[in-house]
Amino acid sequence: MCFFVLGFKGVERYRHFALLDTQGRCIAFKSCEGTPQNGKWVQVKHINLAWLNRVLPAQALTGPPTPPL
Repeated sequence: MCFFVLGFKGVERYRHFALLDTQGRCIAFKSCEGTPQNGKWVQVKHINLAWLNRVLPAQALTGPPTPPL
């Protein structure tokens, strides 16, 4: 019965985030369930290593920009 109930549970999907430096360039990526706390992390649609050390393209973001912390 427990296996039957687990079959209907939603699968938690990881969300993708990019860490931006003070000039708005991508310096790191992270995939996790929640929003990272330290630093200026913005949610992106997917991870693209070509974005490292560059400004993220507008179409990479998944919504309105997050306010600075």
